[in-house]
Amino acid sequence: MARRVSVPELIGRRAELAALRSALADAEAGGGPLVLIQGDAGVGKSRLVQAFSRTAIVSGATVLTGGCLQFEADIPYAPFVEALRGLPDAPPLLGTGSAAPADRAVEFRRVADAIAGAGAPVVLVLEDLHWADASTRDLLLYLHRALAHAPVLQVLTLRAEEVGADHPVAKLIADLVRSPRVDRLRLAPLDRTEVTALAHAILGAAPASDVVDTLLTRAEGNPFFTEELLAAWPARGAVPSTVREVVITRLARLSTAAQQLARLAAVVGRTVPHDLLTAITPMPVAELDGALRELVGHGQLVTVDPDAYTFRHALIQESLYRDLLPGERRHAHARVAAALREHPDLAVTGSAAGVAAELAHHWDAAGEPAEALAAAMLAAGAADDGLAPAEAHAHYERALRRWPEVAEPGVELDTLLERAAEAASLAAHNHRAVELTRRRLALVDERAEPERAALIYEQLSYQARSRGDWDLARSTSERAVELVPAGSPARLRIASWPMALEMLSARFRACIHRARELLPQAEAGGDDMVVNRSLMALGIGHLMLGQVESGLEFLRRQNEFARRVGNPRFIGVGYVNLPEGLMWTDRHAEALTLAREGVDRAASLGFDLYLLPIVGNVVRTLVELHRWDEALDTGADPDDLAADPFNYIFVDLPRAYVLIRRGELAAAEELLKRTGFVLDGQDDAQYGTELAALRALLAARQCRWADARAAVRDGLRLALPAEDMYLTARLVAIGVQVEADAADDARASGLAHNPATATAAADALLTSLREYMSTLESDGAVPLPRTRRALGLAGAERTRLSEPDPDAWSDLAAIAGVDRHLSGYARYREAEALLIGRGSRTRAATALATARAIATELGAVPLATMTAELADRARLTPPEAHPNPVPPPDGHGLTAREAEVLELVGRGLTNAEIATELFISTKTASVHVSNILRKLGLKSRIQAAAHAQRRRIT
Repeated sequence: MARRVSVPELIGRRAELAALRSALADAEAGGGPLVLIQGDAGVGKSRLVQAFSRTAIVSGATVLTGGCLQFEADIPYAPFVEALRGLPDAPPLLGTGSAAPADRAVEFRRVADAIAGAGAPVVLVLEDLHWADASTRDLLLYLHRALAHAPVLQVLTLRAEEVGADHPVAKLIADLVRSPRVDRLRLAPLDRTEVTALAHAILGAAPASDVVDTLLTRAEGNPFFTEELLAAWPARGAVPSTVREVVITRLARLSTAAQQLARLAAVVGRTVPHDLLTAITPMPVAELDGALRELVGHGQLVTVDPDAYTFRHALIQESLYRDLLPGERRHAHARVAAALREHPDLAVTGSAAGVAAELAHHWDAAGEPAEALAAAMLAAGAADDGLAPAEAHAHYERALRRWPEVAEPGVELDTLLERAAEAASLAAHNHRAVELTRRRLALVDERAEPERAALIYEQLSYQARSRGDWDLARSTSERAVELVPAGSPARLRIASWPMALEMLSARFRACIHRARELLPQAEAGGDDMVVNRSLMALGIGHLMLGQVESGLEFLRRQNEFARRVGNPRFIGVGYVNLPEGLMWTDRHAEALTLAREGVDRAASLGFDLYLLPIVGNVVRTLVELHRWDEALDTGADPDDLAADPFNYIFVDLPRAYVLIRRGELAAAEELLKRTGFVLDGQDDAQYGTELAALRALLAARQCRWADARAAVRDGLRLALPAEDMYLTARLVAIGVQVEADAADDARASGLAHNPATATAAADALLTSLREYMSTLESDGAVPLPRTRRALGLAGAERTRLSEPDPDAWSDLAAIAGVDRHLSGYARYREAEALLIGRGSRTRAATALATARAIATELGAVPLATMTAELADRARLTPPEAHPNPVPPPDGHGLTAREAEVLELVGRGLTNAEIATELFISTKTASVHVSNILRKLGLKSRIQAAAHAQRRRIT
């Protein structure tokens, strides 16, 4: 059993807290309200009351708390004895139960006076009303009438499921709720966002999506049960004993027939059709009906329609199921499976796929391997047809587990492994797909079946690349080409995969040359896979070499082809590459629309493999549109630990860029560490180069000059053999910037440095870049606008190591275009160069004002700090400038999202509560709050809350 960890005191419940605060305000005005809080055991009634009590005490209220006790022999007035214990004038007779009727009214009056006189206002909390003794019930009714105009708020908690129509507390509730001064709060289960927040608080880290799925399925949003499950998480399949014991103890109060029926129903599942229960139980009809009535009356089962029942809580069903002995469980599953085989219409789910899945489950649990294998294959096939790869993969894994136990399985192991690997890959579990495909290779004789072996190697190469293993991807691709016979029909397909690897490795000239050869052959032969790969290679290749219109035309052709063919993989990869191509050519609005469409279609088409790359395109486009808050929000989803870690680089890299630009260096460093875990040691020209650039930027911000230079060297090792002009130029520009920044830092710190060394290092970088660009341009490559921006930045940075050249920076600002941060940085350097060279102070002030405005607009803290420091050193007061920023919607310099966050800060919400309210991460909420404080010139959340209140008034 895992050690119980610290549990957060309250997750969610903002509306309920607000309702209680409103009731307290009514009490202060002499309204005498009463609030009845209802909910299942463990749903958080006590925690809500405790949180409210703390806020009430802070506001000056007196809080009196007591709880009813669960005993076979009641203790009169037990909760009042506890609640009034600390009052000096508490009536002495409470709890004796000996007062005569005539004296009882006096006693009750004394209690009312004692409560009303305890302070102003008073909150009287009585918990677990379902266990209230008769005297307590009477006193509660009296107090509600007697305190009608007193500054007293009564708060009662109740397990509604414990109070049936004949329960003695039911009459008390009926009497209370007729009063207009009584409100009910029914606590619903936590939703997914709140369960995620609860798990995050307990675990100390964001929970994986499959963990959250399990928690929601098993605990159904019940906080107590969720906490118990997390506390016992190392034993994932086990229900915590504390929960099971509650269920089993309550069931023991029922008749033997009801207990047996409940356990048998638990084998069926959460929902149990009446006819299925009749088919599997040996009970006579009269006995069955009696047992069912008892289970429904006791709250174990609930009728969900005239022909079915459901367990009131999933953990009740699970606890009963696990209380069965192994033999009992197997026999019961066999009876259920046999009944479903004979009468499929009795299945809980009506579809053929659902019936197959239920049969697979029950035959497997019954220990019948042949039946389990056959049903699992049917269920997997249905899931494949339904574009549900994750579910199909699970069924194939069950079939693989049972396959060795069946004498005549009816399916070849190679076929089963192939289908399982394909489903795993589509579900973004390529690490498992690689394992399964390697098992296929172990079954084939390469000399006897070279074509079959070659096709398996091709699949293995694809899966290896999809999990980021470049060494395995290249070696297995080469082996596939070696093995495929010259006249094989598979030769064209196998030859197309090295072309795709060239494209993914940024060897664009080679991939274009090969695609031009393969496309006509594929179209003539009707090979859809090769057509798809060739169109993709031609599109990406042309575009990245600057032939924009022809590149986009090929990408659109691929998109249309994929939709016409209907292959989810083709459609998925189209939604990855066309938006990316549009973004690289500065067509951001179109890119964002298409990428978001891809996210929406991912769920319907089941291409989980491409979901995170598509989301990554959304994040990148938002970054380039300088909608940085949205970019961080979009990329902040909880991690799916079962997915390939490679997939997370698509969202982590652009998020890290934003965090560096905003000065959130620790958070950026964490993302780059995670990316490095995937990419370090891999020859990934695109993402490895980008990682190196961001590492260099981060190290430079932290004045780790040796690390920054090393990162640039590592990146150039990947970039120079490849043909991504932008990434190479960007990396060189960063390298030159590092040399200039390091020189400035040495001068400012009074450290010895050799200017000639820095200049030589920068010139070496620029020379390598010129040679690189010359080679590509001589072969027809044309720099994209973003590449020209990077080249301009590299040249301008070089001037910092010689004569200051404000015109170089002014020219860069003129071509910065859509890159707002680059424009602001260029204006800052322009002002700096003017001031160093004793140029026009007016021009410097104007440039600095522009830089400051852009930095403020973007929340780019380092750039804003640099502009402020330069203005201070130069004793320069920049004039106001308006460099075409996006007009702040609220007139205070805040984005729409920041204005939303400020409103929630004004309501007193914490960052975690803001995150829950807005469906963002707590870290993102923290970033928003920091931006708000900076933009408004405030020093604390208290000041921000006051500012929010003033905004409401005005």
